[in-house]
Amino acid sequence: MIDLPVANGLLVGLGLLLLSWLLVRLGLRLPGWLAVLAGVLVVGGLWWAGGPERVADRFERVDDRIDLLDEAERQRLAEYHALLAADHDIDYRVVIDRELGDLDRFAVDHVRRHGVGGDQGRGLLLVLDVSADQVRLEVGHGLEGQFVDAFVAYLEARQMTEFFAVGRVADGILASTELIVAQAQQAEGELVPAIAGSGGAGARLPARLGEGRAGPREAQVTVDEGGSPRDVLAAYRGAMAARNDNPELAIYSHGTRDMLADWVMTPAQMDNMARSLAGCPVARELTDARERRAVLLAPLAERQCPPYFLIQEEGVWRLDLVTMMQAVRFGRDNSWRLEREALGPYDFGFAGIRFDSRGYPRTP
Repeated sequence: MIDLPVANGLLVGLGLLLLSWLLVRLGLRLPGWLAVLAGVLVVGGLWWAGGPERVADRFERVDDRIDLLDEAERQRLAEYHALLAADHDIDYRVVIDRELGDLDRFAVDHVRRHGVGGDQGRGLLLVLDVSADQVRLEVGHGLEGQFVDAFVAYLEARQMTEFFAVGRVADGILASTELIVAQAQQAEGELVPAIAGSGGAGARLPARLGEGRAGPREAQVTVDEGGSPRDVLAAYRGAMAARNDNPELAIYSHGTRDMLADWVMTPAQMDNMARSLAGCPVARELTDARERRAVLLAPLAERQCPPYFLIQEEGVWRLDLVTMMQAVRFGRDNSWRLEREALGPYDFGFAGIRFDSRGYPRTP
């Protein structure tokens, strides 16, 4: 992927080299400056044309013109977007500013001026206008098949702006990048919840900056006395499918309820969790000797199906999402791995399973 200025430099440099060769063949004296200029253009052009990652590195992936993010947040987003370019050849950039005018026109002009996505059009541009409280995700022509307007509008309305509403802009962008990665891994044209966006490739919606969090659902979810860990996990799947963000559900452990009290649980996250649970059958249910803790495991070959941990509290099984957050990590392809030292009393559930040095289980 070579952008237009680089291609032009290469062509001019090669043309000058050809001219130099012809002058020498004709017995004419070659001006020294001409040879030097030709060499600089060719060598410089080849160095700059080092593939998608090199091209993307020349541009600022996160252009925060009003310092809405701190340096650590900008760096974290830039690193994540660099991985997106390396793994999926997607050039994703962010512009944050005030008073940008027509956001649709600004996004289109910015993509064209800065070569976002290169000649193949594999670029995404997120524009956040703080003064207008508007956000737009512009999609390059090479990605329109994967990132249709319905998906983009869903991502903005059900994921990104949920974080913006509580002042967590960087987290909202990063969480949306995770959905972009998941979408990039799926088959082209996969159906997504339809939310109408703006015309053209992309969607523009209210950013909801500082709007505040909507009150959680009060619907309760319980499991009958004597219910098994599998029953609790099934109830959790039902709660996620219903987008029930109540942090006080009876199927959560006390520690989980405390953790979720200040959590941003977006509709998109709950939809994704419901889909994950639907596609992850429980292959093994293991309990410790005292039957105080349980581990539910999907087949190890299902690398995107993590283990779940449950604890007995007050005579019933409850989800221990705190331990799951501490012990389970996900790689760039969304495959799970373990931080074994964080398992604590749940280590029994992984006896006999071999792990590599990074914590990924080795499948038989």
